Amino acid sequence: MYLINGIEVSKSDFNLPIENLSLWRGDGIFEAIRIHDRFLFALDRHLKRFERSAQKMLFENIDFDLIKIDLQKVASNFTDGYVRVIISRSESIDSYDVLMFYQKPVVIPEYYSLETQLSPWHPGGDFSLEENQIVGTKSTSYALNITQTRLAEQNGFSDALLLNRKNIILEGPTFSIGWIKGDTVFIPDLKLGILDSITRQYINKFGINNLLKVKEGRVTVDEIYEMDSVFALSTAKHGKFVNKINEKNYEPSPLLEVIQACFKNEVKAEKLSNI
Repeated sequence: MYLINGIEVSKSDFNLPIENLSLWRGDGIFEAIRIHDRFLFALDRHLKRFERSAQKMLFENIDFDLIKIDLQKVASNFTDGYVRVIISRSESIDSYDVLMFYQKPVVIPEYYSLETQLSPWHPGGDFSLEENQIVGTKSTSYALNITQTRLAEQNGFSDALLLNRKNIILEGPTFSIGWIKGDTVFIPDLKLGILDSITRQYINKFGINNLLKVKEGRVTVDEIYEMDSVFALSTAKHGKFVNKINEKNYEPSPLLEVIQACFKNEVKAEKLSNI
């Protein structure tokens, strides 16, 4: 299913002119929201972040209420998968298009390995959210991130894990990261300039609700080797066990099952509250 500015079109008509600035410059923002039996999990949280990205990228006069209606319209036709929405700058700074489409479920390998890679384009803690306009924006300019994924794949890994210049763990190219030591779940702090991941937000929520013991922290590559377990977080990964980072192998912590159960229960609870 494909929508351009709220109008359903065929796949062959779902396209943009070459003059579109999101094609030239990556001048756009996006969100991807997971469908659970026609229900969009964490829809309002995604929209709040989408609005924040729009403000940071200087998009104005966007009707997010209408976008929400269209997102729900697309999701109502599917039992799983994702709805992706892009606000794409058109041929001038004052014009834009809202593109929306259904995506089939992403296949995640059972054995999941990460290769650490330096990411010189990443804020990496050098700039705070308050100091820099664009830190934390979910923009369509993902080319450098995806190149890191491709490099990791060439080296036999499932994906990359990004580092700042001090070798501190930041995030994956398309996901957030967490680690476990003893009875505590850790997640990186947002001052590192990482994306405010929605699934990361829920880990904090589970901590506030005393379902998990959660702390924010920072670790280097050498320090993460000393952790009991590591997991990935994203719209597609609700606590995906990371089997290996570089040459270090991990064992799954029992807390991973608790994390995954928390997400399943949260989906059910939000779905019931929206009936």
